[in-house]
Amino acid sequence: MRSSTTGSRPAGADGGPERRTPEFDAFGPWVDRVRTPEDVPPLYREHPVDLAAAHLVLKVPRDIARRDAHPDMDLYDHLLVLGADRLTVLSRRTGAADARGYDVRELPYDHVAAVGTSVDLLDGRLVVHALVGAPVAVRYNGSAAEAVDELVELVRSLAWPVPASGPAAPPRDVGPAIGRLSRRALGEKEIGLVAAYREVADREPGLQAVAAHPRQVVRPAGGGIARLVHALHPMTVQAAVLASTGRELQVFGRRDPLVRGRTPVHSESRLVLPLDRLTGVASRPHPRYPEVTLVVLRAGDASVELPVPAGSAAERVLGGLLGGV
Repeated sequence: MRSSTTGSRPAGADGGPERRTPEFDAFGPWVDRVRTPEDVPPLYREHPVDLAAAHLVLKVPRDIARRDAHPDMDLYDHLLVLGADRLTVLSRRTGAADARGYDVRELPYDHVAAVGTSVDLLDGRLVVHALVGAPVAVRYNGSAAEAVDELVELVRSLAWPVPASGPAAPPRDVGPAIGRLSRRALGEKEIGLVAAYREVADREPGLQAVAAHPRQVVRPAGGGIARLVHALHPMTVQAAVLASTGRELQVFGRRDPLVRGRTPVHSESRLVLPLDRLTGVASRPHPRYPEVTLVVLRAGDASVELPVPAGSAAERVLGGLLGGV
């Protein structure tokens, strides 16, 4: 991902001073809030954005080092606009030299199926799953996670709010709470993961853990050669915490739930899914690892696959989501 190394380009080709712009001077790895028309990157200024009516507007920079940027470049990959009734994502076109421009994706809030974020060192990813159509995917520098978290919280409040008056969808009986997890509940290697869950639970009092499992090495189906190879390079189902308010499911885990080898895993991920938009749950054994169950959650066109240990509490909770009204 983006390096935070700073630097400057040499003088212009004619030997004179380099041209500078406010956008170039401010460019860095951070995701910035857009408050004024001047803050909008030049590439997107022709698009009508009502800054006064928007709940939040963020600009996401390109994945380049500061020293490789120059004032004549389009420096921002995305403009994310949380408007009155929809999320609008403007994305810089890449590829051919003549492809300058941007694409527009609009996602009404009542079409949002789930929101997921993950960070692996400086590699951050935001995915907004849609009831209709493909998900919206945005990459960002992990150092900007706080700004993206703010966007996620606003999407949740706008996309599936609890009505101030009138009937609301009844909460699901997801399963009994398992209590506040201790820091070492899943082992020393998962202290950070448990802390991520506890940080959210502390600010959302209704959120309770309903299942959790530590990382688990799993064996492949097949003969001795496959098992011997896996003994040297094991496959591991990563740890996860499932939590719910009865209206949402939140899954705290790792970006890649199945990881091969012995390289330390430092990533963190969080998926938030409103239960009243869930339309299907399907489970099947992993085709290669009998100790793993693949649970697929569907909400319209959106599909999220969660590998979990076979027979675990996580499998039982996920498999019963549609039956707990």
